[in-house]
Amino acid sequence: MPPKIKNKEEKEQEVDLTKDKSNEELGQILKENKEDHYNFEERSSWKISTGSLLLDTAVGGHLNPSLIRVCGANNEGKTPQTLEIVRNFLKDVPNSKAFWVYSEGRGLSKENVERCGLKFVYDYNEWETGTIFVLESNVYELFIKCVKKLVLNNTQKIKYCFIVDSIDGLILKDDKAKEIDQNSRVAGTPMLSKKMLQSLSLGMFKFGHLMILISQVTAEIKIDPYAKTPNRGGTFSGGNSLLHGADWIFEFGATYNSDCILDNPNGKLNDGKSKVIGKWTRVTIQKSAIEASRKQLISYPIKFGKKPSGIWLEYEIVDTLIAWEMIKKAGAWFSFADSLVDQLKDAGFEVEKQHQGMDNLRTYLEKNPAITEFLYQKLKNVLS
Repeated sequence: MPPKIKNKEEKEQEVDLTKDKSNEELGQILKENKEDHYNFEERSSWKISTGSLLLDTAVGGHLNPSLIRVCGANNEGKTPQTLEIVRNFLKDVPNSKAFWVYSEGRGLSKENVERCGLKFVYDYNEWETGTIFVLESNVYELFIKCVKKLVLNNTQKIKYCFIVDSIDGLILKDDKAKEIDQNSRVAGTPMLSKKMLQSLSLGMFKFGHLMILISQVTAEIKIDPYAKTPNRGGTFSGGNSLLHGADWIFEFGATYNSDCILDNPNGKLNDGKSKVIGKWTRVTIQKSAIEASRKQLISYPIKFGKKPSGIWLEYEIVDTLIAWEMIKKAGAWFSFADSLVDQLKDAGFEVEKQHQGMDNLRTYLEKNPAITEFLYQKLKNVLS
């Protein structure tokens, strides 16, 4: 059958794919508007630990450039967890600095600063790689100006970790100047949070930075006490923008007397003999980049007075090895299993196999950080 002869109108309607210029047209638009997008920028990434073996396992082994919300009531572990993440960021991310917005006047007490093992500076001339600059201000506009300047004019490719302690303490400059009996602008923290994410989030994480927002729990006043409360992913402040914009939300719950860790395992709280040396803190992953870990409750130990203070990794490692029978108990003695001793020897470590008492075993790991790191990596790889 002879091919159909197309008329003039049909020929004009045909599309010649060889003459497609959409790529060129799009490219021209992007080149003319470089300030409005990040398509020409290289994505930067890194991996750091949360500081906790159990929490690392829940988040898939590590954290990446992201927005993290750390929420909860006072004295429930928010600051130790934040400091642990900052410490690992400065240690493991090359050419890195931290920027701490001190908006509430608490949290960074002299004792906390001395114990955490990190260097805080208040003079911008002293802000060097591996240190934390503290901005003592709660003015929202100043915070945004600092972050945008550091992120967008970053010719030295420095990686920043920004911490806001806390988001509840930020205030608009106009509102700060008003008298206490004058009306402040409606919306408060939710509005500030939305503006902040609109200004910063896309470029922030494309360039490999980290932001940690600390916030408090809030109480909802209900006219009907029996009315059902919708699940918004937690009872903390900041508005829906932070719920949507955060990659991770860690909510720290209440701890109880039974969560205290005593220097005498057989002692009792307030018995006049036992000293509290730590506690088990509880954190629920309210939002996660890994769906399987959402709503997961993690409990891990924090040691008081430790230098650097924070998450008690050695405690976690020992507990996990005992649960897996890689450490065996006989009376007051704890012994590494032969198979584990062989693995440590193969890795180049000479190990004391037996230890009298749990405290001595944990102290042994604290004094041998290389062995602790080997065991941590081994357990994390298996658990993750």
